Amino acid sequence: TEHTYRPALKTFLESFGGRIVATNEPKHVKCGAPDFIVTVKDISQGYVEAKDIGVALDNEEKSEQLQRYRASLRNLVLTNYLEFR
Repeated sequence: TEHTYRPALKTFLESFGGRIVATNEPKHVKCGAPDFIVTVKDISQGYVEAKDIGVALDNEEKSEQLQRYRASLRNLVLTNYLEFR
């Protein structure tokens, strides 16, 4: 399932810098609950929504969930662990 790969995704996201923290399943925000929030020094830098490996991101981009996230979140990454958008 998509949760299986989250520890590896957290490690990957945090590998970009010593002060980056990727929090898995952060508290809900107004538009929903993205899978990760990425912060630097406790300041939000963006969000990550992870789908299961191999899920077609073209379809996911059109979902109600992603439309809601894109309208509300200033920096959002969508991934299926193999592709990042």
